[in-house]
Amino acid sequence: MHENDVAAFAFMCIFGLPTAGFVIIRMMQHRERMELIKHGMYQQPPPDPRWAQSMAPQQPPVPPARTAWVGDPQSQLRKGIATTCIGVALLIGLSFIGYDGYGAFRLGPWLLGGLIPMFVGIAQVINAVLSGATFPTGTSSTRPMGTPPPPPSSPPPRGPYTYRPGTTEELPRTKPPQNP
Repeated sequence: MHENDVAAFAFMCIFGLPTAGFVIIRMMQHRERMELIKHGMYQQPPPDPRWAQSMAPQQPPVPPARTAWVGDPQSQLRKGIATTCIGVALLIGLSFIGYDGYGAFRLGPWLLGGLIPMFVGIAQVINAVLSGATFPTGTSSTRPMGTPPPPPSSPPPRGPYTYRPGTTEELPRTKPPQNP
């Protein structure tokens, strides 16, 4: 088999089979629905409430204070760093496709699979830094290991699913069941 045939077969398996599976599943669902309608047994499913909210008339949008994007810059920075690292990892992995075995690398279009996410991540990092995100400082903790951290300056958030360090109240003990 020629190497182009192998690449075409791999492409068809990776992209063609899932697409064909999706089309076949949708076609079978349509046929089933048509048969149920033909026999008078089909009932319209209730509408999805998520769609109902989006279709309801809404107030005109209020322009945001920032015109770039709305969100937490620190979160955007973390996402950008992660996307950049994934792009670099893909770039390194795909670069071995061009290795000829004698110490030389050929550049090719396969490197776009790593370059595109890398540059998207770099753009996210730049956008986050311009929006006010800061990189964490590399300061180390001065307390020795094994000592508890200092108490927080503000009270911890309260709620049923909130972690609360320290002692917690103990539930009342119940009587063990009596065996007859």
